[in-house]
Amino acid sequence: MKGETILRALARQLVSIHDVSGSTKQALESIQNASEHISSKLSRLLTRLLSRKGPPSWVIVDGIDECRREERQTLIKLLKSMLDDGVNAKLFITSRDHASSIFKGASVNLEQVFMNCSLAEDGMAQFIDQAVQKCLDSEQLLVSDQTLINEIKNTLVKHADGMILWATLILRHLCVQPNNEKIREAIALKNLPRNLKEIFNRILDRIVSDEKENIVQTLLPWIVAAKQPLTLSQLEECCMVTPLQEYTIRDRYVNGIHLIDNWFQGLVEVDYETKTVHFIHASIQQFFLTASDNPNFSDFHVRMLDADRHIGEICVTYLNFNDFKTTLAQVRPSLPPMAPEKICQEALRNEWSWPKLLRLSQKLRGQNRRGADIDATIASFTSVSDVTVQEMRILNHPFLAYASAHWLSHSVHFNEEQNQTWSLWKNMLMYGHELAASPVSEENHRTIDGALVLWATHNRHSALLHVVTTSTELTEQYYKALCEYVWEENDVNTLHRMLNAKKLVLRLYPLCCRAARYGRLEIIKTLCEAGLDITMHGSLLSSLDRLPLAVAVERGHIEVMEYLLQKGAHPNLGKNPKSDNLQDPLHHIPPLESAVILGGSKGLQACRLLIDAGADVKNTKALIRSCTRSDREIIHLLVSAGVDINVSCIRSELNLPDVGA
Repeated sequence: MKGETILRALARQLVSIHDVSGSTKQALESIQNASEHISSKLSRLLTRLLSRKGPPSWVIVDGIDECRREERQTLIKLLKSMLDDGVNAKLFITSRDHASSIFKGASVNLEQVFMNCSLAEDGMAQFIDQAVQKCLDSEQLLVSDQTLINEIKNTLVKHADGMILWATLILRHLCVQPNNEKIREAIALKNLPRNLKEIFNRILDRIVSDEKENIVQTLLPWIVAAKQPLTLSQLEECCMVTPLQEYTIRDRYVNGIHLIDNWFQGLVEVDYETKTVHFIHASIQQFFLTASDNPNFSDFHVRMLDADRHIGEICVTYLNFNDFKTTLAQVRPSLPPMAPEKICQEALRNEWSWPKLLRLSQKLRGQNRRGADIDATIASFTSVSDVTVQEMRILNHPFLAYASAHWLSHSVHFNEEQNQTWSLWKNMLMYGHELAASPVSEENHRTIDGALVLWATHNRHSALLHVVTTSTELTEQYYKALCEYVWEENDVNTLHRMLNAKKLVLRLYPLCCRAARYGRLEIIKTLCEAGLDITMHGSLLSSLDRLPLAVAVERGHIEVMEYLLQKGAHPNLGKNPKSDNLQDPLHHIPPLESAVILGGSKGLQACRLLIDAGADVKNTKALIRSCTRSDREIIHLLVSAGVDINVSCIRSELNLPDVGA
């Protein structure tokens, strides 16, 4: 996780409705509008929020070792600066590594508590004592020898090193041993796994030994990559559907799905109220997402992008099952003729829609109730009182609610080459689908509109944006939102596709100036290669105030300057000669003078580039400006380039006597 993300999360929790005014509001707006480097602004905002009177706030950062080293150092530096400013807060940080290594060089005074201290060991001993007793009471652990029971408890307490998960999985392993001898072998020091990775690998060994690797590998992508935990019935129905399958094939349903926790040897658990399947700890998901160094377990590795795309393909396939087409075709009887005066009344009725119905189904399935009769509940719900028997039949397909809600979020990385359902998905996107929920409304998805394009840019939905930018009509219609996306993500591939709409090239000139201002050379290259005229020798020049070269010089972006000059940018033209914009005095000076004002090594480089490109050194105040700044190297460069120091305007500005007088 990024340090900036953690700071944002802290700020979000600290800001209340009463804070959204005055200086706090201004700080939030400043952060929102900042294009980059917002960590210092976030730090100042947090310092303000944590300096309020009253009881101290507790800032708890759990698992800081999971941040990359550079992110961790940045975060610690910012947190330390807040503490140094005397905020009314206390800081609590947890880490697997020793605090001395985490905070090395940060000069932070910390009170450290290690998990091998007596207090932590007492807590672990209490947990293990209760866990072992629970296994004995439920007859999962069939041991009557009190000496062996004590050995089990002592071994787990001694070697757990604060890892509850480690102790839990070892205890589960002991529960399946056939006799006391095997249990004693398992708890022998030489046989105990040293860390979580080692115990996970042993569990995979047992899965393979039980010949359950195929079903586990089939289910894994769904548990790892699903947008929300799936129920047993959803997994039973969907995990063996194949892309472009045309209808429900019940012979492909998973047999014995209720045994899933046994198949996974305890790595997953079932919430028996919601019937949803979860990993018992987040570290297990991370284990499967990390490529194994054991080639025997390579097929257990889940590649998140591939899993995400696969689930997306199944969602699209599922929503287009012939089962639903038949039911939808039969769902409503023909309507009787309607009197004109009743049309408005009917239009204003609280009409049900498929996505609303499916969201309701999913909401009810997720409630904490045992044995809830979902179909009966929905049938009695007043806003969907016209639900028919055929519609209820659709609700008997458990995966339908999930597919409807997440068909679009799982298609972020779709592409025409890799996805069999691309054409089907694109057709749904362009022309709508009655069972597919829209992420921007309560109704079903109908077509691509402005709200959906904006949603796609905010969620970095590359596949949807690909469809938009390969359509000239859609690109021209939503080019402003697309430009913002290109800028935020520096996505030149999307920009390339946008430029296929030739009418857009001139309209993207402001983007070129913005890129010159911030040194985004790749964006400038893409625009120039598409035919954007950065020399602006045409009529469009009269409507512009800034030129890319002038902006690049002011900001000291040397590589951008080099490229623009190579492409023919005029070294003397820094401003539209017909513009009367007086807000920025730099608008009124040529690039060479801007380079002198820039000064330093970059200013010298910029001057040299402009002079080599033919900048006019004679009719300029560049020498005056460099003398005022006492910039000897630039003065020498200008004189060497042919500046006449006897020109009257220069003598008068610098109070120099006439040569030879």
